[in-house]
Order: sequence, then C-alpha cells, then structure tokens
Amino acid sequence: MPQQKKRTQSPLEMAFVVSPFESARICSIDSEQASRTDGVRAVLTSADVPGKNNAICGTGDLPLFAEDESSFVGQLVAVVVAERASIARSAADLVQVDYKPKPPVLEIEEAVKLNSFHSEPIESLTEEVTSPLPDQLEVIERDFVFPDHVCLQELSAVESFLTGPGQVSVSVGACDSRALAKRIASLAGIEEEQVRVNAERETEASDGRFLQLFVFAGAAALCSLKTGQAVRLGTSNVTKDMIIARSGEARASVRLTHDGSGKIQSIECCAEVNSGSATGMTESFRSAFINHFNEVHSSSRVSVTCSLCRTDRSPGLMGQMHGTALGAFISEEMIAQISSRLSVPVHSLRKINFIHFMDDESQTDATLRAHREVIAESWDRLIESSSYGERAEEIIRFNESETHYKRGIAAVPVRAIEGPVNGPGEFSFGAAVAEVQVDWFTGEVYPLRIDVLQLSEPELGPATQVSEMSASFLDGMRKYFSFSGGEPAQELSDSLLLGSRAVPGQLRFDLMEHGQESVRFSSSVSYCLSMSVYQATREALRGYRKSLSFVDLPLILDTESIYNAIHEKDS
Repeated sequence: MPQQKKRTQSPLEMAFVVSPFESARICSIDSEQASRTDGVRAVLTSADVPGKNNAICGTGDLPLFAEDESSFVGQLVAVVVAERASIARSAADLVQVDYKPKPPVLEIEEAVKLNSFHSEPIESLTEEVTSPLPDQLEVIERDFVFPDHVCLQELSAVESFLTGPGQVSVSVGACDSRALAKRIASLAGIEEEQVRVNAERETEASDGRFLQLFVFAGAAALCSLKTGQAVRLGTSNVTKDMIIARSGEARASVRLTHDGSGKIQSIECCAEVNSGSATGMTESFRSAFINHFNEVHSSSRVSVTCSLCRTDRSPGLMGQMHGTALGAFISEEMIAQISSRLSVPVHSLRKINFIHFMDDESQTDATLRAHREVIAESWDRLIESSSYGERAEEIIRFNESETHYKRGIAAVPVRAIEGPVNGPGEFSFGAAVAEVQVDWFTGEVYPLRIDVLQLSEPELGPATQVSEMSASFLDGMRKYFSFSGGEPAQELSDSLLLGSRAVPGQLRFDLMEHGQESVRFSSSVSYCLSMSVYQATREALRGYRKSLSFVDLPLILDTESIYNAIHEKDS
C-alpha cells in the first residue's frame, strides 16, 4: 500500500546545474532563491550525499556532484527537483554558483609536462632467463596515436520511488542492475538490499556507453529519498554537455626486436591514456592493456608501462575490453610489419609469437597444452572453412576495379586465458573472419559476411549456443560502432541494429566440439566479432589511403570518423 500510494502521485521532475568551465574552483553555491520558488521540493549538491560521492564506486571514479572544484564542462554541480519540468528548469537558472576559472589541462602533452596523473604509472616487466640472443636482430619502432572520439551516451528514461522507509526502487532502460544497485546504495549510505533496480535490458557493468546513466539514476534516487516522492528524469532537461562521452586519446610507443625467422625476442611498450578528470573506467583499461602483452606474447622479455593522464575533460569511457583491444591492435600491427619485412605469412608469425598458438614441447601443464592444441586446430579450421585466402584475393581485384567502394577482410582470434579465472586452467576461445564494404560518399560500413567459430560448451545445446552468439554479435557491433547519427532519440538498440545494414547478409556461426569442461562460453564472441569488423574496416580504408594506420582511427567508429579518414589527404 505505501508503495502503491507513492506510485499514484505525479513524479517530480529534475533539472540540472552544470559547470560551464573546464576547470574552476567552486567558491560557493547559493540555492536559497531557487529553494523558495513555488513548486520546488529540494535542491541537492554534494553536501546532500549521505554516502560516498562517487557514481560508479567499485569500478572506477566519477563524482556524482562537483565539490570544491569543477573539472570538465557539463559536470553536475546541483540538481533541482520540482513538481513540473518547467519549474525545475526555471529554478535551476536561479542557483548561483561562484566559480573561479583556472587554466585547464586538456591534452596528454600538457599532463605529462605538468606531471598530472591519476596515479603513478604502472610498469610490468617479464623477463625469462634464456639462451643468449642472436647477434643480428632487427629492430622495429612504432608510435601509435588513437584519437579522442566524442559520441553521445545512450539515454533512457529514469524513474525512482520509495518502497518503504529508506528503501528506493529505480527503473531504467538499460544497465547492469546489480552494479547500479550497489552504486546507489553507496551514494545513499544504505544497504544494497534496500535498493531495487528494474532494467528493461541488462548490459555489462563495464559498458561505458551507459556511464552517465549512473549519474542520472543516482541523482534520482537521492531526490526520492530526500523528498519522499517519485522522481523521474525528463530527457528535455538534460543538456548535451551531460551526455557527451569520450573514448579518450591513447598513445603508445613500441620497440621490438626480432630474429630472421620473425620470432620476437623483446618488446618494450609505453602507453599514455587521457583519462579526463576522473579515472572512470580506465583503471580496468590499464590492467587489461598490460595483461594483454604479458599473457599473449611468447617473447622472453616484455616490458609494458601505462599511465593514466589527468586532464580537465569528461571521464573516458574506455574500459577493460578496450584495453585488451588496443593491445591486440598493436600486436597485430607489429606482426604485420614483420610479415612485410620478411615476406612471411601473418598466420605463421602468430603461431611462433603468440603463446596460445605455440606448440610448446616444454609445456608441462597438460591442460594448457591441450588447450593450445585445440585453439591452433580451431584457427586452421576457421581459415579454411571461411575461404579466407580466396576471398582476400577477390577483394584485391574488387578494390582495383572500384573507385567509390572498397572492401576489407580480417581474421581475428581470441587469446587463451591461462591460469585461474573462475577455476583452474579456464580459458576462452573464439575467432571470426569479417568482410566489409565502405562507401566513399557517406563513410558507412556494410558488413557483407562474417564467419564465427566458437568452442562449444558441452552443457548447452547447439540452438542455445547459437542464440547466445547471435546476441553477442549485436553487442559486439555496439562496442566499436556508433549508429546513432548523433541524435539521442535514435539510441542504439537491438531493434535498430536488426533493422539496419549493420547485420551482414551472411552471418555464419559454427561450433567446435571438444572434451574440455573448463571453458568460458561466449565471453569472447563479441570481442572477436567487433575486432574483426574493426580491422576489416581499417583494411578497406587502406584501399583509399595506402598510408592509413591506426593513427587515423579512434577506438569507437562512426560514419563521420570513417568519412574523415577516407578524405583526409596523406601527409
């Protein structure tokens, strides 16, 4: 009954006071006039947060409200909750914030010069004692710059209401409901059991596309607890500055040595990431990036350093998956360079340089060795069954004859996960071959065909597994491609993807049976799918610009960035 009574009341509306400055000290916030406005029920600032002022506690750092200073344009300073949206907006204009602007730090170069980091750089060094290195080693040095990329966050309706004393329920369109419940409980200073989250669609907690949703949901929950009434988010009250998300610029300098066979003897990689004013999801990005080099390459010496630069920009949305992807992009690019130098096939170089492809006779762990054999067999099977070689030759002929359309093809494996994950010796494997076509006029990408191979889970039926792989395909496409066209109303959803050209004409899922029990099913599918489409897109763009490299592409693609990559003149 108390719950029904609350639901029958018209929900209150929120309006937001955000910082217009990239960097400024907040001297004072005067909300008295706004609070006295008829219809206003409350004005909340950082002083009204009973718990921890962190919207994503547990997985990163993103303050719900700016406290003593604002660190990026659009940062939430105060929220006004009123009986109607128009009243809330008018009252928000009456909140007086005394800012003292400061010179902002915006780029990685400035941050490095000023020693502006979120934490000390993390360095990882793996060095095995082996026989002396050959006298004659080739050296390859490359600098990678993955540009900052701005896109609009997925925004859905948010509504909160009380279900009892100190108990709140929050309804959202899409999120990780368990993670959101934890974060709201931490903000409100209550137990997780006192928070209920209803999500129309479940997503991963690390999905940065919904990062700002935690700010809106957290603010709504606090407003309900403060006023005792239902509160909803009116999308018209959200400024564009509040829903802008950044992938964050990432830079990496790589130096490796290899012998005459193409075997990598040493790798040194130093990376810097623009994490913005808060670490956001980039702590997990850094860990995944470093782990990629430690767990994938079989080189006897691997040295990796990664720094999270603190700047006055919105927190970056890159997370664990992007760290793994960035590491994989760099590894594949370096392997391609060795292949070009020595005229050795890329697949052969993978087998002698990547742990999960090696036939390591010295490996004493029978389980790991069996996993490697299965992975090598699966990879060969995918390359053969997808007619990769023949299709690559056809694409070359197509690109030579076509001016306005170019095609690309890429084969991507997923590495084994060695050591205890959820149990001893667990690993995952998936692989995909993607073929895409890029339109010169629009920058649009059309996947033409995708072949996917996934190690099957013995406990699940084939129909269930293929169904999960189909869902992972959609999720994988969302990871790296923005189809929204810059309009919040056209939020990326399953229905939009299913009704668009994002789904290729031929999508073949294949399962490979095996006798192992310790397999993490489908965790790798969205990764290998999105990676293969991303790399195939890059190869297609090289049909327009021979010198195109990762320097010209962000980690998250949209038609605008692809169009710019096509039409930017070579230096």
